[in-house]
Amino acid sequence: MQNTQAKFRVVLDTNIIISALIFGGEPRKVTDLIVEKTFRPVMAEELITELRRVVIERFPKARHELEQYEKLLRRFAIWVPLGNHRVSISRDPDDDKFIETAVAGKCQYIVSGDKDLLVLKAYKDIEIVNATDFLKIYK
Repeated sequence: MQNTQAKFRVVLDTNIIISALIFGGEPRKVTDLIVEKTFRPVMAEELITELRRVVIERFPKARHELEQYEKLLRRFAIWVPLGNHRVSISRDPDDDKFIETAVAGKCQYIVSGDKDLLVLKAYKDIEIVNATDFLKIYK
């Protein structure tokens, strides 16, 4: 993989990050690409807040891993504020913040395991793909 692809901006859904830190697999391969600077993750504070909440509630033993992922994101991600690009398209209104983050960050992709997002396939010029499909894009 070439670093020339680092120009791509990507929102990682909370479920991708949690799957990466708890289970590994394809989501871990996606997050490993951050350090390789294959793409630039785009984040908003609201996404980190949700990530913390879910890990603390459902996977409290993974707090240390969460801290490591948060440091990784703080170092490599582009951070955007939410509220300037209201989006209301997902079947689950709670998922609209991922699309809004992608719009605010001028992203090319949202990587998600959430069926409510994946069913959309795209929003404007932003493709919504699962971890496996995202990895195929970069091979």
